[in-house]
Amino acid sequence: MKAILALISILLLQLLSYSQNVITGKVEFYKSDATKIIFPNNPNDKYSRNLNNRKSSIQLIEKNTIKELKTNSSGVFKFTTHSKNDSIQIIVNKQLKRFSKKFNLNLKDISDTLKLRISDKKIAIYRDSVLETKFFSKYNEKQAQIDFKSGNYHLLCIGVGWPTDESIKKRENISKNYNISYKYISNISQSKIRIMFRYNQVLKKLIGINEQIW
Repeated sequence: MKAILALISILLLQLLSYSQNVITGKVEFYKSDATKIIFPNNPNDKYSRNLNNRKSSIQLIEKNTIKELKTNSSGVFKFTTHSKNDSIQIIVNKQLKRFSKKFNLNLKDISDTLKLRISDKKIAIYRDSVLETKFFSKYNEKQAQIDFKSGNYHLLCIGVGWPTDESIKKRENISKNYNISYKYISNISQSKIRIMFRYNQVLKKLIGINEQIW
């Protein structure tokens, strides 16, 4: 009788292990376009390492089950699921809005490491608003929309250094083709450059400028 019970227990454990799928996930923060202007897109540079050298909280929702997990300092975590046909929702850093993002996923589409990529845009915007408060207030993305509606807007450009003949010609053509002028900013900083880039991107979309403006 004991032998039979032991055999049944082993079979149940095997069935359970076969029905479970272990999935490895990794949270990755990446540079937004504004940040790439300052730090070229090298995934191994100091900025990227600092951005990703952190633990993140994971809330995993599958059917009516909610699991709370933590990544390691490299952003890696593992979880088990009983079916590859279900959909799941994963919320990264639910309590930290600048580091947070929600993902809706189908388990059947996951064949390798599940990469949850999050832009640094919200982090960078907050940092820029603190470091360059007055400049940010004057040239944030919402203000770009307001300026466009009022007709009181300019493309922002770095006003230090010596531009190339090609850059000068490019700006002249854009000014002529889209009837818009440049405003040059001389007292520059990394945060100001990002603020300027985001402001310009909003105006480019509203005006219909497709080419590079710097």
